[in-house]
Amino acid sequence: MPKTRSLFFATALLALPAAMPAAGLEEAAEFVTARQALSDGLPGVAAVKAERLLKNKGWTRVETRTLATFAAEAWTRAGEGGRILTLADAYDLDDEPFWRGQALALTGDLNGARQVLTEESTAPRHPRAPLLLAQILATLGENAAARDALDPLLTSTDPALQNHARLLQSEIAINEGKTASVLPATAGKDDAPTRYLRARALLKSGQLADAKEMLQSLLATPKGGERLHQAAQLLQVEALLLQRQAIEAQEQLTKFLDATPDSPLWTEAFDLLNRAHQEIPASSTIPEGILRWVSVGNTAQQQPDPSPVLAEATAEFRGHAIYLTAQWLALQKRDDEAVSLLEALIQLQPRHPRISDAMKLAMEIYSSRHSDERVRTLADAWHKEFHTASVPVDFAMGALLYRSGQPGDALKLFQNAANVATTLTERRRALFNAAVAAISASDFTLYQSLLGQLEQISNAATGPAGADAAAMLELEKALFLAAQRKPEAEAALRSFIRSHPKHPRFADACIALAEWCLLASPPRIGDALKALDSATAAPGELPPQQQQRVLYTRLWLSDAAGDLKTLITQGAEFIKLWPQSSLIPEVRMKIAGAYYRLEDFANARTEFEIIARDYPDTELADTALYFAAMSATSVMSDDGRERAIEIWEELALKNGPLAIASRRQQALSERLHGNHAAALAVLDKVLAMKGLPAEQRLMTLCEKSELLLLLGKTDPAQLDAAADLLDAMLSDASLPFMWKARAGFTLATVHHDAKRDTEALEACYNVLRAADMTPPASPADYGWFSKAGFFGIDLLEASRQWEAAARLAEQIAKRPGDRASEARDRATKIRLEHFLWEGPAPKPPVILKPDETPAEKPDADKTPAKGTKKKAK
Repeated sequence: MPKTRSLFFATALLALPAAMPAAGLEEAAEFVTARQALSDGLPGVAAVKAERLLKNKGWTRVETRTLATFAAEAWTRAGEGGRILTLADAYDLDDEPFWRGQALALTGDLNGARQVLTEESTAPRHPRAPLLLAQILATLGENAAARDALDPLLTSTDPALQNHARLLQSEIAINEGKTASVLPATAGKDDAPTRYLRARALLKSGQLADAKEMLQSLLATPKGGERLHQAAQLLQVEALLLQRQAIEAQEQLTKFLDATPDSPLWTEAFDLLNRAHQEIPASSTIPEGILRWVSVGNTAQQQPDPSPVLAEATAEFRGHAIYLTAQWLALQKRDDEAVSLLEALIQLQPRHPRISDAMKLAMEIYSSRHSDERVRTLADAWHKEFHTASVPVDFAMGALLYRSGQPGDALKLFQNAANVATTLTERRRALFNAAVAAISASDFTLYQSLLGQLEQISNAATGPAGADAAAMLELEKALFLAAQRKPEAEAALRSFIRSHPKHPRFADACIALAEWCLLASPPRIGDALKALDSATAAPGELPPQQQQRVLYTRLWLSDAAGDLKTLITQGAEFIKLWPQSSLIPEVRMKIAGAYYRLEDFANARTEFEIIARDYPDTELADTALYFAAMSATSVMSDDGRERAIEIWEELALKNGPLAIASRRQQALSERLHGNHAAALAVLDKVLAMKGLPAEQRLMTLCEKSELLLLLGKTDPAQLDAAADLLDAMLSDASLPFMWKARAGFTLATVHHDAKRDTEALEACYNVLRAADMTPPASPADYGWFSKAGFFGIDLLEASRQWEAAARLAEQIAKRPGDRASEARDRATKIRLEHFLWEGPAPKPPVILKPDETPAEKPDADKTPAKGTKKKAK
């Protein structure tokens, strides 16, 4: 968004006609005093008095509306946008959209103000609403729309309104560089604002001498007001910068800022100071005076007993100095110091004029450091406050979303950044990232479109930027295809390797190709080795980071080849060469895993514990600790088991991702050693954990019921507890089939142990009926289904209910699964043995003699011809 310095924006907001009171109000002494206060230039006093009057009862509806509108006008003149909005929420106002627009503009929400002012309404509009809308549009850089809003006002019968419109029209023309059309239009006027605009026009057209002369004459007159004089001083500084006199410009600005206790143009002044500082050669040192401003404000603000207004001005001035210093520190790559200042500004002065810029700069720094949580927090706060598009904000959030695996959302933000970019560099950078995100989102049609846009921009620029960007995108696409295991990935990687042997990321392509080969089924060890050798054989020495990745990939190669001893040797070499590498935790994890697979549990435990001890803040720490415990239990010693339980307890108390698994391992260890009561206590702790996933909860409930079943062998009361637990679990109609089947089978077992076989049989039958509604859809489903079914058959046979047992077996046989034929044979056997067969007798199986083959008995499975008999053997 182009920045414009609108001299008249605030002035026009305050130049409002006085509200006409209702007849009854004229007699109220407090209201007369309020009107006088407004006339005397005390809008805040007038507003307070009006709001106090509003609290009195007895006003008519018209009088209440008039009072509220008067208060809104007074708060507008006082520049208190927030108070206007509060008032508008509580009372009806005349021309309410106009006052809300004023309020939002004063609070800095120009987009919100524009929306309010452009909403369709049948009510008469305030006569100055078009001027306010034009000012807002001009400030937002939408000059064409601003001119459209101004056109009706240029012929207004209100001289003041017409003059404001003409001044704003001239200012828009100057901002667009159309100085030729401005000079004639203002030549006949000699008021201070017109002379200021003429000076700006002369400066824009390159007539520096005439512009400086005009500014000198303007500054010599006592007319025009303080704001205009300050604007003229800043325009003088711009003239110096155009003449390449940066040192003199910085000195003049520093004097102006140090001697001005309050100014509405501080943002512009500090921006000019930043420009001047950067144009001075070797100006890396931050001036001491600026650092003093950060701490205590400027010289003019040093008063023994400052008023609240001066104290507020000092705080704002310090905020500007903080932001300026942070900008310079960021340019010097002193990110820690820069972000510390920015956070201070964000936290201490959330309403500062520079807060948006400070948040965006902080997001850029945090994004470069992958501090994603802080980026997300700042971006959410920024969008909530400002409701508009921003290249830095969209870029920071886009990078965060891309890193977190949301390329589609990142793509939208990068496209937004490209659309609102104001420089070629910003647009090229945004399009490049959008193209990378499009690859990751598998939107190759959009990728081609973005690549075309990027090539157009790059062709317009000088240097190898276009070719390098195209090569980078070619590699990014190949890497994405490889990550997605797309069949065309290998060809894309080999094409890049052939076409760009001298590219800085050539080794990355070779490594990716090696990884591709390693992940093939079966792994192509030889091809992977050739790819890694190509990476190291390229001319010139690889940067340390790529050298590390090559050796790290060799670890995976050895792992895939099953050469675990070589993996351990290579890992030790890696640690020796790059002891400070960020990959060290992963390398040690590979070494520890190799020891574990070699069943060298002592060394595995040592390596896992080193990772947990030396890298406690990495995501591998808890995993390493978990497997250190697994290694300790594998040693088959009491000390190892006790240490493992301690580790699992430690992980559980952390309440991290492995807390549930650790508790479960505790329970399993106690159960394997016959400590069923201790195991049960651990499972109760699991069930008490907050955020326990539904599947984990169901599994734990089943395991708890199984432990209660085991305890029930010596304590029958535990069987009742298990039955109650399972009944409660099965009462959930939405329970997935697998858990219905597992719980049903366990409940049948509980009832059987409690000598309640009828209830046990019912539990098995319920499982089979549940399968009618939701058939088994996975091996796990079918496994528990068949367990319950065959247990039901056993119960029926034990009670000599042969017909029911056969029918149950036949029901099981109807369900596809690896025990269907077994159930069919079981039914046949029951019916044959107990003479329950109905219909034709089943055909007996053909039994071959030892010297016969099926080919020798071609008619074995054929029905005998009529009139013949075949004996069963």
